[in-house]
Amino acid sequence: MVCLVCGSKSVRKELDVGRHPVSSFFLQSADAPERTFPLSLGQCQTCGTIQSTDIVPHDALVPPYDWLFAREPEEHLDGVVEQIIALPGVTTDSIIGALTSKDDTTVDRFKRKGFNNTWRVQVDEDLGVTNPAANIETVQILTTPERMAAIAKKRGAADVLFVRHIMEHAEDLHAFIRGCAALVKPGGIIMVEVPDCTTSLKLHDYCMVWEEHSLFLTPETFKPLLSIGGFEPIRTDIYPLPFENSLVQIARKTGEPGPVRIDPAAKAQVGMLAQYADAYEPARRELRTKLERVRAEKGPIALFGAGHLACAFANFMGVSDLIDFVADDTPQKQNKFLPGARLPILPSAALVERKVALCLLALSINNENAVIGRNANFADSGGTFCSIFRASPRSIFTATI
Repeated sequence: MVCLVCGSKSVRKELDVGRHPVSSFFLQSADAPERTFPLSLGQCQTCGTIQSTDIVPHDALVPPYDWLFAREPEEHLDGVVEQIIALPGVTTDSIIGALTSKDDTTVDRFKRKGFNNTWRVQVDEDLGVTNPAANIETVQILTTPERMAAIAKKRGAADVLFVRHIMEHAEDLHAFIRGCAALVKPGGIIMVEVPDCTTSLKLHDYCMVWEEHSLFLTPETFKPLLSIGGFEPIRTDIYPLPFENSLVQIARKTGEPGPVRIDPAAKAQVGMLAQYADAYEPARRELRTKLERVRAEKGPIALFGAGHLACAFANFMGVSDLIDFVADDTPQKQNKFLPGARLPILPSAALVERKVALCLLALSINNENAVIGRNANFADSGGTFCSIFRASPRSIFTATI
């Protein structure tokens, strides 16, 4: 496979988790047909970047529902905005641009500080997409230099552009970054944010693998990427979070698009994915042994949170047959079935009604305490909460139950 970043033919496939359906395609019935795709990761031996070796086509990722949404962590954005405002050339007359709806709250922060010249690329008006369910998966493939140059001409090239949590989805990374560069004035600023996979790689957490991501970045492999668009980094920061940190780079457009600058620190990470892959089967065996014992000795097991992380846990770890159902209070998910695992999705009240012994939390670690608080009756009835994540203090992998 040709590397998405440096173009070399030295991507070595290390981890194959099998064929799986897209995790947003909730089933209407337990026996409904599913379309599956191979999911595997490789690491470039030249530039060190971990990437999907079987990229799922963007049109296969558009969900069949328009009510799905994702909330990204935002606690750090006030500080990021202050950093950008302090940069030379940024004034209240600056044009503030944004690529997707994930950037709206950042733009709002600028508006509250008197920056009123703002815009965002509109999926329908600017990109001609009429499907209301189309989102990141569609915007990434349409972010090309030609299309974005036309938008910049119409809306005004940005002095500051925000690109949060989409670059890691890019099928054609070079076209995507050059497209972003076309939205920015010479000398302008770009802020890009992506998830940091370091914690998952080091802790051997396989929920990291997601069919929507083409890139699985670390601070070292993220840092050089914007050089593809002619940007020079101003600063790259790591914002700590329990499951996966956020990586934010602020850079200035100082030149023309070109090849990536291979960073020695990134290349030094070659081998990290191999270690992660080597621990995969032992982790599956360990987990299965523990859940078989819990089920035999204590009773039924459920997951909490019917999202892509629950799909990854049940499907990649091979334990769906040991789980009775998924608890989720999102009304639109009720009475549907989790992709791949085909587990029924029920209200959280079912935890007590069905006498569940162990509930595995498959949602943001930040939200675990709130969910436990809202379901105190489950704990009061003798049930135990654990987390599917190794980074959680209540991880099933380390819990004594």
